[in-house]
Amino acid sequence: MTSKIHINILEQTLGDALDAAAERWGEAPGWVFESTKVSYVEMRRLADEVAKALIAVGTERGDIVSIWSPNLVEFAATEFACAKIGAVMSSINTRFKSFEVDYMLKQSGTKTLIMVEGFLKHDYLATLREIGIRFEEGGIVAPDFPSLERIITLSSEGGRGLQSWKDFLAMGALVSDETLKERQASCHWSEACVLQYTSGTTSAPKGALLNHRYVLNVGNALFKLMGVQEGESILNTQPFYHIGGSCGAIPTPLTTGARVVIPEYYDAGRVLELIERERCVARTGFAAMYIMEMNHPDFGKRDISSLRAGWCSGTQDIIARVRDAMDIPYLMLTYSSTEVGGTSSSYLDSWEQRSTTSGPALPGTEMKIIDPETGKELGPNEPGELLMRGWWQMNGYLNMPEQTAKAVDKDGWFHTGDRCLITPEGCLRFIGRYKDMLKVGGENVAAEEVEGHLMAHPKIKQAAIIGAPDPRLEEVPMAIVELTEPGALTEQDVIDYCARSMANFRVPRYVHFVTEWPLTGSGKIKKDELRKVFVEPMTRKAAEATT
Repeated sequence: MTSKIHINILEQTLGDALDAAAERWGEAPGWVFESTKVSYVEMRRLADEVAKALIAVGTERGDIVSIWSPNLVEFAATEFACAKIGAVMSSINTRFKSFEVDYMLKQSGTKTLIMVEGFLKHDYLATLREIGIRFEEGGIVAPDFPSLERIITLSSEGGRGLQSWKDFLAMGALVSDETLKERQASCHWSEACVLQYTSGTTSAPKGALLNHRYVLNVGNALFKLMGVQEGESILNTQPFYHIGGSCGAIPTPLTTGARVVIPEYYDAGRVLELIERERCVARTGFAAMYIMEMNHPDFGKRDISSLRAGWCSGTQDIIARVRDAMDIPYLMLTYSSTEVGGTSSSYLDSWEQRSTTSGPALPGTEMKIIDPETGKELGPNEPGELLMRGWWQMNGYLNMPEQTAKAVDKDGWFHTGDRCLITPEGCLRFIGRYKDMLKVGGENVAAEEVEGHLMAHPKIKQAAIIGAPDPRLEEVPMAIVELTEPGALTEQDVIDYCARSMANFRVPRYVHFVTEWPLTGSGKIKKDELRKVFVEPMTRKAAEATT
């Protein structure tokens, strides 16, 4: 059952790990972006340049530096730079709109924002104006964001309140190598270096503080379990604003010596092209991604025969279909949580284990199952709530001591809110979520976040969000809405209201209006009853269509 692969969990800062990797692998490429290969030495040089610039503008230990960008080399350099000077990098989802950006900048107390001015069809400057940030010749004016001091653009020469990336880096010339070394030497692996926002069951997202050891070792552990060797290429499909990118991709070359191949953003055709071009041996991906690739016109035309391992989500049928269609013999299910822990089999384990379970806890971490009502620890094959602890664990939620205390008990166990069981062989099997959370194409969506936004509309009296099945994204939000008066809004009105200020994966795809609610004795909405009425007919219809 358990793999025999040894994984050394490094207790080292990201900055020190980058310097050591540059000394060891030098000019070898560690990061392959769309059209640029970046060596270990070059990444160290870029990170030092950004670190000095951050010091020059007055960035102190513990300050939050936010970045709003797709997967660019500047993003990776900023993560390493923050780690070198004791600052904390916070990344903003590229699909976020005013509702989410406003909250994150305020809650984090961001001092410096590094950003592209727009991405795909999203105008980021317009979004900032919507939340009250003005751009003037003398700088930004942001009365609602008292911590925000500067905005640096990666897209232009700056002007009207924006500082160009080039001018920002030039400021680092004022900072000596010795000053940078002193700041780096003062950092410790147990300190936070990344702030990762995660949807919770409350209306406000929580910022998980991730330390150097956590960030450095996630990719290290997972890709070594896939059998990746020094000098091989691995494909990253994850955005840098997720832990799959900030932890599972950016630092991975430092510990494995492997090259990480990084599309600017996920595109099925581009992924197939990069696998062929770089001869990737392992990869990441949610089920929705694999399905899009298998349905792409280039599938079958691109040579992806180099692939031998990867992680995937989904049912046993889906993962078997992916394994066979893409000929990835060592495909495996994994489990991970932003706040704590992960599980994975290894390429040495049986297909039965890799396709029906998410494997054992990673070396150096622990897991157990408890009865969520009594707290009693349960035995093999008894479903209950999953608890985890170990090196893959956040330091806590930023500025949320009460939420942290609720999530982590006195013995250091993090309560995931996920319903799972552990097999007699010690492998995790995910069943569902106790938390009211949806998983939309790999994105966590807290139902209460969307509900809170809906009920801010003056014509909406009550709202509930449940998950509806989707062939590509696995599930999508469905809104059940009670209006202040019948006919006050249409279904499209509700969808458009959400789409104007929320990321598209949070926007309801279906809307149903009700005038009465199924309630518990304490007055809570019975979402199971809503699912029976609105979701189960969709599921039955989909099943009938496939038979």
